[in-house]
Amino acid sequence: MLNLKFIGLFKEISPFKMMEEYPTIQVSKSAHLLDFLYHMIVPNILEGQDTIEVEFKQGEEEEEGNEESNADFSQLPWKTVSNLPGFKVLKQPLEYLFSQNGGESENSSSNSSLKNKPPSVEEITVPSVTELLNSGVRFLPTNGSILNITFDAKTCTFYLPTIGLDANTEVFLKNLVAYEASVASGPLVVTRYTELMNGIIDSDEDAKILREKGIILNHLKSDKEVANLWSGMSKLLRLSREPLLDKVIEDVNKYYNGRMKV
Repeated sequence: MLNLKFIGLFKEISPFKMMEEYPTIQVSKSAHLLDFLYHMIVPNILEGQDTIEVEFKQGEEEEEGNEESNADFSQLPWKTVSNLPGFKVLKQPLEYLFSQNGGESENSSSNSSLKNKPPSVEEITVPSVTELLNSGVRFLPTNGSILNITFDAKTCTFYLPTIGLDANTEVFLKNLVAYEASVASGPLVVTRYTELMNGIIDSDEDAKILREKGIILNHLKSDKEVANLWSGMSKLLRLSREPLLDKVIEDVNKYYNGRMKV
């Protein structure tokens, strides 16, 4: 009965409304409600596949020893963050990336360190929806979750899950991103998804196109609000590598950069 209630709640508040199948999750094995909601989107089968590397974009420097609580997870003092359950798995890569020189370790001269270094902004950039559309790419909705995102180079089709955006979506996704960073033992899938959406939506025109294609179900006031939502989603967390979505980004860039007009 509790499992059915949790699934019902997920269907009600999850922005991914068109999922055809839901993973089988035992409520008794979920740490709490947020843990359950997260694994409805990212099944346990993906955990432990790859090593996680996260880049934190630091804002203003905080005074050392400042233990004052902060509602923004990304701005929590390092001592507090490092003590979160499950965060030990991230400790080494985060300490490597938290240095003041932009995330470079003192020992980053070795080839292995350079290889594992998080990609720069340029390396994760993807063309906008408008640019892709003008280069011949079609956008089609898929009845699934983040794991169903694909790009078919043969048919020039970009498949993205249908997502409903309303006043609660940003809060829902930000909670998943924060929780994912603190406990996940595999790729930060939700974080990478927000980076992808932020990358392809640069303007209200991009948001409008995805809305007209049925990929975005906009319950906000305007397409501009949709663009603003994605641009503000993941300014502080960025995953270095995530096999599923990184392959899609690579394929999209390869197609776009190979066009004669580009």
